[in-house]
Amino acid sequence: MSIENIKTVGRQPLNVMVYENIKVAIVEGDIAPGTRLTETKVSEQLGVSTTPVREAFRRLASEGLVKIIPWRGAIVQEFSTKQLANVYTCRESLEALAVELAIDNMDEVGIRELYNFVERSVETTSSSEYFELSSAIHNTILRYADNETLSNLLVQLNDVIYHNRNISSFNDERRSEIYKEHMEIVKAIEEKDKVQAKLAMQSHVRNGFNYIQNHLAK
Repeated sequence: MSIENIKTVGRQPLNVMVYENIKVAIVEGDIAPGTRLTETKVSEQLGVSTTPVREAFRRLASEGLVKIIPWRGAIVQEFSTKQLANVYTCRESLEALAVELAIDNMDEVGIRELYNFVERSVETTSSSEYFELSSAIHNTILRYADNETLSNLLVQLNDVIYHNRNISSFNDERRSEIYKEHMEIVKAIEEKDKVQAKLAMQSHVRNGFNYIQNHLAK
């Protein structure tokens, strides 16, 4: 037996562990929306320096989970029901347009990328990797849509989209549903069926909104 076949022991850098610990606490509701987090207090609580906490805040902000306030720390993101409804109404239309435009430009390389992301998303046990793969699916479709204005409009919704995508990544049942929804979208793209692709994307977005509503109501 070659030693090359022995799996390495997983060791995460300190900044990754800090990020993961804070992220889990936010997503699972141990830290309530609207809570103010400071580098000093969090570093004292976790027994680390402020540097990995600062890096964690930046990463969490890029994922829509916190909002960094200069000189005040970070605030755990909080969205009203009306805000969510408004964002998802816009997202449904924009993502449906993106998939329609993408079909005209999609090639075999893009199809392989999409299938690869979908399959990897169902295999990973890491919620953070799942978030990245799920985002990669939508970003690939948007890239092939090749419409800068559309991209800019969707970027404006990222705080809510990323925030909610993170929440969904922690629920196995929802992840299973998302896998099927993503597969349906990609198959429709491969078959260049614009009508089915748009319907599948709209259904995916609506299901996401319904899940988040139910999650926040608990």
